[in-house]
Amino acid sequence: MNTSPTMTLYTAARAPNPRRVLVFLAAKALDPAAIGLNIEQIDLNTRQNRQESYLAIHPLGQLPALVTAEGRVISDSIAICHYLESLYPEPSLFGRNTDEQVEIEQYSRQAELEVLFPLMYAFQQGHEFWADKIEQVPAFAPVARQRALSRFDYFDRRLSEQPFLAGQRLTVADITLYCALDFGRLAGLRVDEQHPALLAYYQRLHAQFRSIV
Repeated sequence: MNTSPTMTLYTAARAPNPRRVLVFLAAKALDPAAIGLNIEQIDLNTRQNRQESYLAIHPLGQLPALVTAEGRVISDSIAICHYLESLYPEPSLFGRNTDEQVEIEQYSRQAELEVLFPLMYAFQQGHEFWADKIEQVPAFAPVARQRALSRFDYFDRRLSEQPFLAGQRLTVADITLYCALDFGRLAGLRVDEQHPALLAYYQRLHAQFRSIV
């Protein structure tokens, strides 16, 4: 078992995209130290992601970023998860055959586009954390939250029929939706009893992954 760091993952506490990778590792029961993965926290509060040392890794200053053993930089959360799955294929979180892969990709993209992205926009446009970092349009925040909320019915119906988005087992689609729902607490939108299946699903995953920040 590898005990010396060969890869470095740059992440940020509570940020949803970096968290997707950390939850992915936990879902695969991968211990970073055991697989030679060094975790580096980047402090967004002090704008460490805008310092030259990090911009040399990711010129857009975004997180997460993975530097592989060969020095390659992978700077997208799902791309990083794909890479890790190629190294550690079991349990498969992206699908074991074409049918599974298509189903998982479909719901992963829906969770990302319809819930995660709107909540990220709501947070960026309406939260004081971003006030001195970007030009905000505060009126857009409630519009973005409403967009996400309008999709809760869809996911609630899906999860009233089966335990996970793509069937009977957890996949990367669930990681995306869980991280989106949990981030909603910061973005001003919480899932509640109006969507009982979605709420039960969130609570079940939160009990498993709440410590992953």
